[in-house]
Amino acid sequence: MFSRIFMSLSVAIVLFVAAPAFAFDEINTGYLGSTALKGYDSTAYHSSQRSIEGEKAFFFEWKGATWRFADAQSRDLFAADPAAYAPQYGGYCSNQMSLGNLSDIDPGVWLIHQGKLYFFGHQAGKDRWERTGIDARIKDADKNWKKYLAKK
Repeated sequence: MFSRIFMSLSVAIVLFVAAPAFAFDEINTGYLGSTALKGYDSTAYHSSQRSIEGEKAFFFEWKGATWRFADAQSRDLFAADPAAYAPQYGGYCSNQMSLGNLSDIDPGVWLIHQGKLYFFGHQAGKDRWERTGIDARIKDADKNWKKYLAKK
């Protein structure tokens, strides 16, 4: 009896720990919670050209994630046209997406190219994109992103 309970608990723990590695959500919210961009205001990258943490009081729900904003005006701007302000590849690392992988981001490492917001996990990934051609890397990442969306 004890061994059966122990075995069931062991399986449950393994499934709980392994589940995030196999799960794919269209919007990157990390392993726990439902906040996009680690709580940073996606409109600020466009309007202020800098990363600004959002406030819990100013949020908007979109595509199963909670998006936070620095103020009501930023929230309303996003709510009017989320696709214009949301990052590419659901907020996953653009460099890793161009290589076919899902990876988390550093909200302080980003770029806007042709009006679109791209995030990176590390400065080295952003440097790679700039060094090897942003448009070529976008083409690679777009192809891989479509594969992830098809699995959803």
